[in-house]
Amino acid sequence: MKRSILSTAIITSIFTTGIAHADLTLDADLETDTDATSTEHTSTAYDQNGRVAVNVKGRHTSNNYFVAAKGTLLLTMDGEAKVDDAYIQLGNNVWDVQLGRFEAINLFPLGKDTLVNHAGGVSVYGANKVRGRAGDDGGQIALHFNASENLKFEVNTIFGDDDSLGDNATAVAGIRPSVTFITDAVTISAGYESLNYDLTTGGDVSLSGYGITAGFNIAAANINVSAAHMKDDNTKQKVTSYAANVTYGNFGAGLVASEEDNAGGMNPEVMTAYAAYTVPLFDIKNASVTFAGSYSTADNVADDEAIGARMRLNYNF
Repeated sequence: MKRSILSTAIITSIFTTGIAHADLTLDADLETDTDATSTEHTSTAYDQNGRVAVNVKGRHTSNNYFVAAKGTLLLTMDGEAKVDDAYIQLGNNVWDVQLGRFEAINLFPLGKDTLVNHAGGVSVYGANKVRGRAGDDGGQIALHFNASENLKFEVNTIFGDDDSLGDNATAVAGIRPSVTFITDAVTISAGYESLNYDLTTGGDVSLSGYGITAGFNIAAANINVSAAHMKDDNTKQKVTSYAANVTYGNFGAGLVASEEDNAGGMNPEVMTAYAAYTVPLFDIKNASVTFAGSYSTADNVADDEAIGARMRLNYNF
């Protein structure tokens, strides 16, 4: 009897201790888009798409250290199953290492970007060639270092070529160091990225770029302004992009401008404006509907206008 009581006490102690240091969550959300889009030379096209995202997150701590993991499965309305995030992260509140599939810091945030359609196929660069969510032929390793509450560093890398045409002979094909400075008035992030690997068909990919973004909280509004520039060493193409947006409560709007500098060819430009507004659905806390629109014009392209409207339904469960 005493042994049974003692065993029960030990097992209960171990179980409750584990619960105190563990955090496991399972949640899901549905997102459905109903769209109407058109361009200067095409009739209005109607489409409906969306996905269910299933998220599993876990975290264990011991003293000042932690191990965390996240997996997100996307079940699309096109009948496909995809993986969004899938990573492990370990370290403490000063430094940590992240490995797997994920996105690094956003150096070109668009705010409430429910629908952003650019006209004419003009390139828009968001300092995101090495941001992450690597494909079948690559992975990611990122190091985070928090020097203080106001100064944080990140170094994200692409492990492998992350390209079905890559020859998989490059251990670290991409590197993207960035720094974030945080104050009460503004948060500023800046970073540089470089991507280099050989192709199985011959030749290589060699490009580099940088981006900087500043976010301001003014009263109840959040304002972001960003700029990014990329150079392709092989094609000699240069792309310079700018973004400005504001989010105020359930409303958001923004502008994106981009221009290409192509060696020996046309230099197209694009300007895109977008807006979105979210309202609750039947006063249900976890359900909402967002109405969004996008208008874009471009120069030095064949199809120089794009217009779009979207109704997005969200339900978290």
